Amino acid sequence: MRLRTWAIAIAGLLAATPVVAAKPWFEARADHFRVYMRSDEPAIRAFAGELERFDMALRKLHGLPTQRSDAANPLNVFVVDDVDDLQRICTGTNSTRGCRSIMGFYNGRVSGSVAFTPRYSGNGRYDLNAQTILFHEYAHHFMLANWSGAHPAWFVEGFAEFNATARFNERGKIDLGLAAKHRYPTLLLGMQLPIERVLTGTSAGLNAELADSFYAKGWLLTHMLTFEKRRAGQLETYLAAINKGTASLDAAKQAFGDLAMLDREMNQYVRRKQMTVAEMPIAQLPLDAIAVRQLTAGEQALMQVRLRSERGVTDKTASAVAADARKLAAPFTEDPGAQLILAEAEFDADQDNAADVAADRVLAARPNDVDALIFKGHVAMRRLTKTKSSDVVAWKAARQWFVRANRVQPNAAEPLSLFYAIMLEQGEKPTANAIAALQRAFELVPQDSALRFLLARQYLIDGKLTEGRVLLEPMAYNPHAAPDNSAAQLIALIDKKDQAAIRDYLAHKPDPAQKPDPESD
Repeated sequence: MRLRTWAIAIAGLLAATPVVAAKPWFEARADHFRVYMRSDEPAIRAFAGELERFDMALRKLHGLPTQRSDAANPLNVFVVDDVDDLQRICTGTNSTRGCRSIMGFYNGRVSGSVAFTPRYSGNGRYDLNAQTILFHEYAHHFMLANWSGAHPAWFVEGFAEFNATARFNERGKIDLGLAAKHRYPTLLLGMQLPIERVLTGTSAGLNAELADSFYAKGWLLTHMLTFEKRRAGQLETYLAAINKGTASLDAAKQAFGDLAMLDREMNQYVRRKQMTVAEMPIAQLPLDAIAVRQLTAGEQALMQVRLRSERGVTDKTASAVAADARKLAAPFTEDPGAQLILAEAEFDADQDNAADVAADRVLAARPNDVDALIFKGHVAMRRLTKTKSSDVVAWKAARQWFVRANRVQPNAAEPLSLFYAIMLEQGEKPTANAIAALQRAFELVPQDSALRFLLARQYLIDGKLTEGRVLLEPMAYNPHAAPDNSAAQLIALIDKKDQAAIRDYLAHKPDPAQKPDPESD
């Protein structure tokens, strides 16, 4: 029953019930994550610790180095109270319209990758619970950050679903590959997509029931190919064929054999009483592995603004977000955290002078704040762009903000990418150093599709068609993009080795880096 049905009764109860203050926001910094949550110190420390151990388990399962740190480019995880909160943030308004099916979302960005997840969701046997949502979103981040090859849409979602059910067991280990019970109603009772449609399509354009089937069959096929001994090695063969340019359906027939038989086996597999699970022994983290702090009063006051900014604003919503930020930040001119949130909101609303002032306040308190230095560079670059300036000295001065940020944090990807981007904005041919900076930024944050396209574009301009194609492949197979998306069209031109058509495409077609936003479960 909808809450509004009980509005009058609840109003009477509230009059006699003391208001319980909301818990404060905390930040937990770990090797690969920054977590933000209304909490207390022990709870957020435990939450961030589980995320770190989940990352360790994925690395161990897939044979990846365990010591790699993303401290300079962490995934920012924003934990909101429930699904309704998350859906309101998704729309950018108080309405949930347009995001009603969203249970969590993730954006890989050079400016800071973000994942939004609810703290509370369903916890019934067939519900999609909050931990499952978070692990699903992190699995997307993990795949994009660690593998550069093309992955078909069903496997992108199947991989996320496979890892989303991870569980910390009573022996202190992590179970991976547990049955996705939240997909069972669809697999056993729902409308089913034909296996050929699963293998060749995406979830784009499907109604809710068929989209559920796409996710469910993606999980089931991933699980079966991972654990079924008779099909050992088939998934690797299939992915290798795709990355050699074989069409998904042809690659599937080569690797899996008769597809009708594959479909029948999947139907039998899901009805097994017990499924294979991989148990990973993962050490507990040392106590000092996670740094926890309560946000300042100014940061607390502006947290809802930050959530809206981090989610991403539009031309229609940016002014309202900036107006709220301006009002809420007014008492906190000496709080660098609050002023940094204000700087972003003002910049997004095209208020360069106000953004500049807020960034200056941050630097007065924290002279080496990388984010403030970046905003100073952004403002300087946009001013020069608006005036179509040809002042070489002024452009060099603007570029120096990004150089300063890079010196403070050499492994931060955003200053490196902006060192390249400002040359394009100036109308100059990027130097070898700028191209090297772009390549390094992509090494650090390969999950940003705009950054991926920027480097692919540079490769294509330089005649490096093979390298460009490799970078575009994951975008072409994006599970939320149409089959004829721009990256796929560009790959078709690369395969024809038609450099004239490629140059024309890059000059006139929409940027394939435009990402679906948000990515949903």
